[in-house]
Amino acid sequence: MSTDWREEAQALWDRASRQRSSESKVRLLEEAVRMADSHGDVQLGYELRDDLIDAATFGGYPDKALVAFAWCRGQQKKDPERFDPEAMLWKQKWVVGRIKEFPHISRKQIVDALDDIEQCFTKVDAGKRSVLKLRYQAARDMGDDVAEVDRLWEAWLAAPRDHLTDCRACELDDELDHHVEKGEWEQALRKAKPILDGRVKCAEIPHLTLGTLLYPLFKLGELERAAELHRRGYALTSKNRDFLATVGDHLEFLTLTGNLARGLTVLEKHLEWTLDHGSYNDRFIFLVAATFLLERVLAAGDRDVVSLRLTKSFPEHRADGGYEVKALHAWMRQQAQAIATRFDTRNGTDRYARRLARIQRLTEEVREFPLD
Repeated sequence: MSTDWREEAQALWDRASRQRSSESKVRLLEEAVRMADSHGDVQLGYELRDDLIDAATFGGYPDKALVAFAWCRGQQKKDPERFDPEAMLWKQKWVVGRIKEFPHISRKQIVDALDDIEQCFTKVDAGKRSVLKLRYQAARDMGDDVAEVDRLWEAWLAAPRDHLTDCRACELDDELDHHVEKGEWEQALRKAKPILDGRVKCAEIPHLTLGTLLYPLFKLGELERAAELHRRGYALTSKNRDFLATVGDHLEFLTLTGNLARGLTVLEKHLEWTLDHGSYNDRFIFLVAATFLLERVLAAGDRDVVSLRLTKSFPEHRADGGYEVKALHAWMRQQAQAIATRFDTRNGTDRYARRLARIQRLTEEVREFPLD
């Protein structure tokens, strides 16, 4: 009997190993994990979760990656000789980097996770630069004191690289976020040149970068170039829910340029991801872009109802596909507001409220630029 379940679990694992990161791969690995756990096989459960962290991280299930890693980290603390923490340091970095995106995780838990990874990295005498980047990003994204955020930014860039430093493509893309945050459009574009030229890339770059640069290009009036990046970038990100926030960047660009019909198509296609995505930050970014889109549809005044094929899991789903724009807009804004409140309450800042209020400024910046 023991052999039967092991063979079945191995078959699931083998099937998963032949797939790219996706919902299907995550489900196969989760089922194998359940089998290992139900039979008390800690070793197999650990090895399966090792793969599950990868699949969930790059398949758009950061919450599942967090749960799997937390279990593994618990085993490491119980028996570090059997479960060597060093073998999973890279994945610990992925998980800790996203822990702030869950509003139910407290500030203390975030600080503890950052302290834990710093201690783990210190034991192998590496990773100082990576830890500084994680601390900088956490402080920035939670809306902490600007002086402290800037201090961490400078410390990160000054620290030496080592084998636990993210690849150059990822680090460069992360630097762009800082310049966009500061409104340094030209600097962002200058730094992005190696990525745009194809000289620096990785599994998620230029996918993320092409979305990040849409607003800077729009602000600089380089609409043709922005349109090119939109076409390239959306094609790269539209089939993987890991890129929900980047799809939100594309939706914002379509709305800014008056391409409302295209925007509604993007909303129709990706709303389902938003409903159950583990990252509330990524949900928020998409919902804010959707709110902005529907405000512009309302302002256009040429239709009170839009025809959309939305998933049946959408709480306001209509079988006839006819949705009142005003009601749809109210739902999107309400969802975004609720997430903003949760984050700002946790963070003790008003960063998310300000990000939601940014819609008003975007409305004043709209510039028609038809893509068709």
